[in-house]
Amino acid sequence: MMRLRRSILLLTLLAAFLPVRAQVLWSYRDSVPDGYNFLLYLPAGADTCSTPLPTVLFLHGKSLCGDDLNDVLRYGTVDAIRRGLPLDAVVIAPQTSVVGWEAEKLDHVVEFVNRKFPCDTNRFYVIGMSMGGWGTLKMVHHYPHKVAAALAMCGGYAEPSISGLSEVPLWIIHGFRDTVTAVSYSATLVKQLYDSGKGTRLIYDQPACGHSELARVFYLPELYQWLFEHNLQDPGRPVNLQYSITEETMNAAYGRLNPDAVPELVPRRAPFVPDRLPEPEPPKEITSWEELPSLLDWDWTQIRRSAVPPVPVRWW
Repeated sequence: MMRLRRSILLLTLLAAFLPVRAQVLWSYRDSVPDGYNFLLYLPAGADTCSTPLPTVLFLHGKSLCGDDLNDVLRYGTVDAIRRGLPLDAVVIAPQTSVVGWEAEKLDHVVEFVNRKFPCDTNRFYVIGMSMGGWGTLKMVHHYPHKVAAALAMCGGYAEPSISGLSEVPLWIIHGFRDTVTAVSYSATLVKQLYDSGKGTRLIYDQPACGHSELARVFYLPELYQWLFEHNLQDPGRPVNLQYSITEETMNAAYGRLNPDAVPELVPRRAPFVPDRLPEPEPPKEITSWEELPSLLDWDWTQIRRSAVPPVPVRWW
């Protein structure tokens, strides 16, 4: 009996550390200091692919706030994958227990995933709905140099400055029948961008629908095709205008999926995964005179005399 228990324990440990060969859904709790708990989807072969994968950050709305990561599966990108959406990308789905998203905490989660998994940092995308739409625009505002493209649905914007929003290919959708989040929140921002001449990378749609109906967009492969058409390395970073979402496409969103083609994805406790990329080292603190650099180590050739102001001489 003891041998059997040892064998089971050994097989369990080996399974935790063996490379991932199939699509999996990991559950991370208390893993990122000053971050969020989150679900992480990895497509099949993510551990062995030679090309880094695009990364999608999905931000949920107020109704999914809490401390149970299973709630994040009620709608959105991961749920779409479980229903049969083919998506060859890493998906990060964090959860917040309070109303509102903090961009810095989200960035900590993204950097954690980037260090451990094969993510293409030139193809990082943010999408969100309702409160997640507000969070998406906040991420674009704070990190335009990291976000390759973004989609914000039925959200709004409360930052004092619109800096960063004009640098990222941005798709804003807000149904004009929305009675939960007034369409004026999005319309005001769009007008501000256009009036300032900074709407050249913006797409704005006002479909004839209410608040919750827009969740169907997450189940459309066209959304992710549009996202993946953008890259941080694109010259000028233009927005792709070749995609549009019609009422017919929205109505057929769920019917186009094939849940039988996808094995059941259940959140599992994430195993330990070593960092692929080292964490940046903090600057060394000098605590004693002995740690000060020697004058012999200075590169005196880099010090130009013109940089030193002349010292006035006074005769008494």
